[in-house]
Amino acid sequence: MSREINNKIINLNDTHLEIPSIFKIYMNNLDEPCGIKNKSSIFVYANKAYLELLNLPKGYSVTGRLDSELPAPTSEYASMFQAHDRLVEKTGKRRSSLEIHPFGRDQQLKAYFFDKTPFPDASGKTVGTFFHGRKAEHLSLRLYTTGDKAESLLLTFPSNLFSETEWMIIFYLRSHLCRKEIAMKLNRSEGYIKNLIAMIYDKAGVTNTRMLIDFIREKGWHRYVPEQLLTHHHRILP
Repeated sequence: MSREINNKIINLNDTHLEIPSIFKIYMNNLDEPCGIKNKSSIFVYANKAYLELLNLPKGYSVTGRLDSELPAPTSEYASMFQAHDRLVEKTGKRRSSLEIHPFGRDQQLKAYFFDKTPFPDASGKTVGTFFHGRKAEHLSLRLYTTGDKAESLLLTFPSNLFSETEWMIIFYLRSHLCRKEIAMKLNRSEGYIKNLIAMIYDKAGVTNTRMLIDFIREKGWHRYVPEQLLTHHHRILP
């Protein structure tokens, strides 16, 4: 049995991943949302806390379904979640996002950090992703959203093309800061920032900031936000 999505064929039989019993017990006892998806982003398992977070109907099972099929506000962000899953599988490392959506019974806008890590089989081969959500207790949502607009933001590097400092500079360039302002933010000289920007342009194959922003968006990297900035009053721009 298969289903076509995003011009790709998804095998639904992959939902029968072997999950150790002790791990299921661990997840069931967690009061934080978590679950497992296969390499096609189809749910294999989700605990009660996750079902409650999405305010799914009583008795509803996510197993065998895609995010886009769930009766929840997050369904419209399915393509972003899939891209996040593929990034985890490709890098083999934890990748985190900041999810701001209507959550819970009250369906009010709330913020959760979601960490995703590779889920291996008995031989160590990655066969899916494990996700775990934790409430962002100290975020002021007005600093990261516009009104009641939901967001899905990536907190870990979407690519190793740029260094940590270069990603920070790219974020500030996308936030319309000039070289002098960026230099002040990073406690560096304006000349140093100018040289790094030139290196960024060279890596991206562009010649100006407008082209760089277009390049980042085309790659789907525009959702990246440096995690260390979340403790400061920086507004997340669309």
